Amino acid sequence: MQAVKCVFQYLRGTSHYGLEFQANNSNDTSPIVYVDSDWGGDRMDRKSISGFAVLLDGGAISWGSKKQTSVSLSTVEAEFIAASTAVKEILWHQSLFNSLDMTLTSPTSLLIDNQGALDLIKSRQINDCTKHIDIKFRHVCDQEDQGTISSRHVAMQEQIADIMTKLLGAEKFSYF
Repeated sequence: MQAVKCVFQYLRGTSHYGLEFQANNSNDTSPIVYVDSDWGGDRMDRKSISGFAVLLDGGAISWGSKKQTSVSLSTVEAEFIAASTAVKEILWHQSLFNSLDMTLTSPTSLLIDNQGALDLIKSRQINDCTKHIDIKFRHVCDQEDQGTISSRHVAMQEQIADIMTKLLGAEKFSYF
């Protein structure tokens, strides 16, 4: 009942909020995807949570969070697995846009706040410590190579996907 009360209190306090889409005068209709994870956030099994938010013309069109199926041995691994989840969402959206005859003029931006995970995607430098990641989640790098996505760094304070992966203070929660 306490959780239900919190939900109703949140809904009452945010009833004036809405999704806002901004006019886009350019021909670029590509979405921007924020992705994040917590590392070992579940205290029972130490599995991480992946989260993503897909924005189009400034408004969120899709978002989600999911517990990862395996225990991550590092923050880089947790973030890379989260990126894999986000890339699957990107591919689904691109298929949807194609079926609606919406042409994407540039790769979808994948914004990651973990420099190690970003370096792993960009450099493709796989070593013994990351071999298990490479085998399971190679499609992230493949999509970067094909130009489907363009992964970039985003500052932690601008990581919108944080709201999907961890408890936030009131100020940061309201900001996102």
